[in-house]
Amino acid sequence: MISIENEHLKIAIKTTGAELNSLFNKKTNTELLWKGDTTFWSGQAPILFPIVGGLKDNTHIFNGVAYQLNRHGFARRSNDWKIIQLDQNNIQCTLHANKATLDVYPFDFSLVVTYTISENTLNIKHSITNNGQKNMPFSIGGHPAFNCVLDKDTNYNDYSLQFEKTETAERHFLNEEGLLNGETEIVLNKTDALQLNKDLFKNDALIFKNLTSKQISLFKGSIKLLSLTFKDFPFLGIWAAPKAPFVCIEPWIGHADHMNTNQDLFSKDGSKSLSPNETFNVAYQIDIA
Repeated sequence: MISIENEHLKIAIKTTGAELNSLFNKKTNTELLWKGDTTFWSGQAPILFPIVGGLKDNTHIFNGVAYQLNRHGFARRSNDWKIIQLDQNNIQCTLHANKATLDVYPFDFSLVVTYTISENTLNIKHSITNNGQKNMPFSIGGHPAFNCVLDKDTNYNDYSLQFEKTETAERHFLNEEGLLNGETEIVLNKTDALQLNKDLFKNDALIFKNLTSKQISLFKGSIKLLSLTFKDFPFLGIWAAPKAPFVCIEPWIGHADHMNTNQDLFSKDGSKSLSPNETFNVAYQIDIA
């Protein structure tokens, strides 16, 4: 575990997956990040790369060869991350292509993730570089889970998400294999608030493709706990495990495969492509209240 702090907040990350392990509000003496209890979900804030969501049959095809690549990619469980910078305000980690990654994703990449704290803000920046000689498709996303602490005086439905703008937005449904099935349903109807409840995620994540808001805040009653800003991310997932006391606010570039996919990452809806030696940068911010 590696940690840094200032007068407002303290963060820690794991070396496995370079995953955020703690987001502690020093002013209120409150841990904001889900603890990763395996009773519900062992994750806390995994980095999703080089795909977001699942692939049909966990497979993609490149140059006629089929490659197995599991849901959300390999970065989140990799033990090959290296710390390349550590100072008072920054933790910077990098992951490079290696034999294990090339076996499932035949592209030479480097991924650098930088956690920076400034006053009450945590900035999480992702830099992806194509080190190879061929174009490289990829997706990238965050998956931070935030505590919705329950006690005798607090229920899950005391928590809510407040959107930056009034929204009329539909969710996109996943089938049993975790693939987009083409079905949608209006979830936000001329509102800027989403009340959490135990049945909200019974059909898996709420996947939004066309939000106008670029910031969402988590409230406990009338008290704001934090805000997440995702200006550079076109898609958003909101999820929790059944009956779990947390909520994930997930900024994504890319999403799960459609049922009728051709299994080519280059034509996958929402994914990006880098030319040789090109770098792509994207970041989101978490502001604690």
